[in-house]
Amino acid sequence: MDRRTVLMSVAGLALISTTAAAQQPSDLDAIKVANQAFYKALSARDLRAMESLWANKAYVVNIGPRNNSVAVGYADAVTKYWPVPFDQFSQINVSSTVVQLQSNGKIAWVVGTEKASLQPKSGGDPLTFETFVTNTFEKQGNHWLMTSHHAQPIPK
Repeated sequence: MDRRTVLMSVAGLALISTTAAAQQPSDLDAIKVANQAFYKALSARDLRAMESLWANKAYVVNIGPRNNSVAVGYADAVTKYWPVPFDQFSQINVSSTVVQLQSNGKIAWVVGTEKASLQPKSGGDPLTFETFVTNTFEKQGNHWLMTSHHAQPIPK
């Protein structure tokens, strides 16, 4: 290879690296927005918003902190799952702390913790707890849609 070919190759690689780096922050920002939208819909007990955040796919899964089984498929994991806690609790307040956010450009995963306070409609003291959480997202077109939510109580 002559010097000109080497320089062009290096310049090309630099351009590819710069382009990839420029795209990554916007994807990471979009993933953060999608993750925050999940908690906003959850805390608002907004079923329509929740349904719009999930990929309507047979492979989505949902494991809530009180679950004893895995809800698989959009119908079970989303449309049948979320009305239950929304009906059981008059108030739901869940906040999250992101420990790690990673993406390969098509799939993303967000790992962290949640703090939850749920006020039962039946009255009494709120149910409060913390969980470890993993949320996964899939890029469909220009949107990041949830494919998995797994919240596991942190032992006391």
